[in-house]
Amino acid sequence: MSSEAEKPSQFDKVEALLGQHPGVLAAKVLCEDSTHGHLTAYVVPRNEYLGAALTDLDEERKRIQKWRKTFDLMQMGKEAATAELGFNIAGWNSSYTRQPIPAREMLDWVESTVAHISSLRPQEILEIGCGTGLLLLRIAPKCKRYVATDFAPAVLGKLRKQMNQIGGSWDSVELLERSADNFDSIVDGSFDTIVINSVTQHFPNVSYLIRVMEGALRALRPGGNLFIGDVRSLPLLELYATSVEMYQAPPELSLAELRERIDRRVKQQEQLVISPAFFLAFANRNQKLSGAEIRLKRGHSDNELTRFRYDVVLHAGGNQNERIDVEWRDWTVNEEGIKDIRRMLKDNQPDRVAVTGIRNARVEKDGMARERVLSANAIGTAGELKRELEVATTSGIEPEELFSAGKENGYRVELSWASCHSSGSYDAFLSKMDDGSETGKLIKWPQLSTSGEELAKFTNVPGQNIFKERLIQQLLSYCNENLPQQLAPIALVLVDELPSDKKASPD
Repeated sequence: MSSEAEKPSQFDKVEALLGQHPGVLAAKVLCEDSTHGHLTAYVVPRNEYLGAALTDLDEERKRIQKWRKTFDLMQMGKEAATAELGFNIAGWNSSYTRQPIPAREMLDWVESTVAHISSLRPQEILEIGCGTGLLLLRIAPKCKRYVATDFAPAVLGKLRKQMNQIGGSWDSVELLERSADNFDSIVDGSFDTIVINSVTQHFPNVSYLIRVMEGALRALRPGGNLFIGDVRSLPLLELYATSVEMYQAPPELSLAELRERIDRRVKQQEQLVISPAFFLAFANRNQKLSGAEIRLKRGHSDNELTRFRYDVVLHAGGNQNERIDVEWRDWTVNEEGIKDIRRMLKDNQPDRVAVTGIRNARVEKDGMARERVLSANAIGTAGELKRELEVATTSGIEPEELFSAGKENGYRVELSWASCHSSGSYDAFLSKMDDGSETGKLIKWPQLSTSGEELAKFTNVPGQNIFKERLIQQLLSYCNENLPQQLAPIALVLVDELPSDKKASPD
């Protein structure tokens, strides 16, 4: 290796070469091992380069084919073969236990989803990604027309077999094998309701999601509704990762190691995770839409489906200015419990109650765990933290308790996640059921501003770690091919920003 005085100029050569690669925004080279002269290159990747790779049509097809193969294999297994007629839940596994989600919890999920869609009063439905027919088999008999698509032939085969076994007339149902973004033969404006339920997480990227939604809107007639259900929440992604890793952590695991596992789960996320702000922004920028409703998942089960997922309804047509505008009061000021709210509804009987920032009992302890792990003095073990949480005092409200309180006292209850709080807190609107003056109007919910923001900002980037690894290998080969052996980096690390010294932390 050359003398110390010559090293900076040598580093400049490596940095200059890396800077010429289309995947590199900036680079810095450091000598991590002065004894052996080993060089490490820290690189800030060019987002456009990674984005182009992630949205490449060939890559899209590969990811879609991967999911198709996965779903087909699920239907060839023992769980699908022994599934209850009309209730094929093969493949619905818990992130916590890696075991099938209990049937009673899945039934709760199905029934609440069917109730939400049925409240839209659909007559002509297009369902994109119908799967094993958990929704179709319950909703189609009450509809005039039901067109269902799915990209997995084995899944559709199982669904056809179920329909034959159930018997009766299914003349109103048409099954089509196709990808979600294929709208060939679908006539514009031919459906009053379009359903995309528990499908978006399997989309390869945000561009694909937008393409599917734009196609769906073309097929939707004025006054209709686009229901996008069971969406994984981006604001709650870190909370979800904390919850799962806490559950799986052995008692002796240190909180520092637990934090690393949480970070790894977030960064290595292979599914598309979407902020409610994406749908708010999409609705605001599309003249065909009058608004978007962001609803918490209904259900009494305590699992990842009720904790970290939500439903969206995009309304086509109508007047965006016809909104119910109310004065919101901040729940955190008084932190009223469910007993206080029940008493108020029964004794005072206000026409409306609008509360923002209600602490969510479903994820309250997950939030406590996250704060503890993120704190500067995060010492101790996972076992100690679990014991702390078992006896911790909570004050949040379970969403289903609000629905019960409203029903008992004659109130319509609506809950929203449009504020996009990373804590999982939600907003609630309660109004007298017999007041017809608000029928058809959307509520003016508190919501995150999306003005001027790109839609891609409101989703994660599935599979980005795979492409980052590919970029690292490309750059190492690039350096080996274009530099003398003694100058080629021994290691390459992708970072969000360049280090000021050799203590840089990898991305």
